[in-house]
Amino acid sequence: MLAGLLLSAFLSWYFLYRAVTVPGSSVWGAPITIFFILLVFFFMCTVLVGSSAYLGAVLSASILLGLVFAATPLHLVFLMLSAGIAYWAMRSIRESLECGIKLRFFNSLMSGRSYIVFALILAITSQYYALVSRAGGEVNLPTFEISKTVALSLGKLYGHINPKYSFFTSAREMTVDKFILQNQNPVLPGPAQGPAPAVDPVLERGRKQLSELSGRQLSGNEQVADVFVDFATRKINDYFAVGIGQSGKASAIPLFLTGVLFLTLLPIAALIGYAGVLFSALLCGVMLKKGVIKKKIKQVKAESLLL
Repeated sequence: MLAGLLLSAFLSWYFLYRAVTVPGSSVWGAPITIFFILLVFFFMCTVLVGSSAYLGAVLSASILLGLVFAATPLHLVFLMLSAGIAYWAMRSIRESLECGIKLRFFNSLMSGRSYIVFALILAITSQYYALVSRAGGEVNLPTFEISKTVALSLGKLYGHINPKYSFFTSAREMTVDKFILQNQNPVLPGPAQGPAPAVDPVLERGRKQLSELSGRQLSGNEQVADVFVDFATRKINDYFAVGIGQSGKASAIPLFLTGVLFLTLLPIAALIGYAGVLFSALLCGVMLKKGVIKKKIKQVKAESLLL
């Protein structure tokens, strides 16, 4: 069990490293699976390993293995804090298992679930920050998707700030060609209406310009609001990509992305932690029923409120 704990921890930090630095690697599927296995090994070791000191040492070593892939002083500090929180979680679970009116694995494991989940989130975000802040742009950045309403608002604001894109201030629900003809001045000089030979060059120039802004080839029949969505999304994602590529030690972009990851992991990790507790409790229940592990009856003094 302890060997499985160390191996699953090493693979967890390795898959996290690949998800950040290797293009085309699994960003969610593989890391979530291996971290779920790590949680199960942690819970099972807490139940089955007799020595708390021995288990605590192996648990700390499994968390500190993250230094293999991101050896920075700040990462070491956060990993040590994470190891301390995980050790506290182990102690909380074992205290619950030592004495109870009835042995309930699920309730005992739940008593330490929040601690171990927070410890892992802390270690994950710390490694992510260490990798992103020193990678020089060679990382897989999150892609931000912008809604149509937000994109139109940002487009109008951008048009006020940059006169070159002032046509954003009159965005409407219309096709690209109609939008070009109604907003050609000052971006597209020439009359808005006229014979086809005079209008076609205007449309071609407008489509080319909007294609460059949105990052896709436009035929003229697309909804201009969708083009603005592509434009806003591309601008924001390019900002982070360029910022990471040119970031120094004082850059706030890695810290911002780490904060986004932390907030994203909170609900996901809580769900995975609950599933890990449920799965581990079922395993322990089966092992108890089959006689692999045994329970004993203890006589203890208990306190209760006098009513």
